[in-house]
Amino acid sequence: MHAEAIRDALIEARPAGAATKQLCTSTRRSISQVRAGINCLRKLAAKWDLPPVTYTRAEGWQLSEDPAVWIAYERALFDAEMRHVCRAVDEVMRPHAKREPEDDWVRLVLDQLGGIRASLEVIIRLER
Repeated sequence: MHAEAIRDALIEARPAGAATKQLCTSTRRSISQVRAGINCLRKLAAKWDLPPVTYTRAEGWQLSEDPAVWIAYERALFDAEMRHVCRAVDEVMRPHAKREPEDDWVRLVLDQLGGIRASLEVIIRLER
C-alpha cells in the first residue's frame, strides 16, 4: 500500500520532512503513486494515531509532532480557501449579479459565500 510506504518514509525522515521526489526515491514509487499515498495517508493518519500530514516548501511533507507545524499548515490551508472564495465572488458571482440582479441563485450564493468569507477571515486572524 502506498500510504504505508509514505508513512514509513516520513517517520524515518523525522523531525525533518521529505520532498515529493525524495519520497519517490525512498519508496521506489512514481510521483502519482506518492501523491495517492499522501492523500490516503492523510485520511488514515488519525486511525493510525499519527499526527496530521503537513507540507511546506521549506520542509516538504512531514509527520511532525510539533503543534506549531500543524497550525501553520492549517493557516495556509485556510488562506488558500479564502483566496478561492474571494476569487469566486469577485470574478464569477459579482459579474453574474451585476447582469442579473434579481436572480435568486446568485443572491443566495453571494449571501452564503459572504458568510463563509467572514468565517474564514475570523479563523485566519486568530492569534496573529
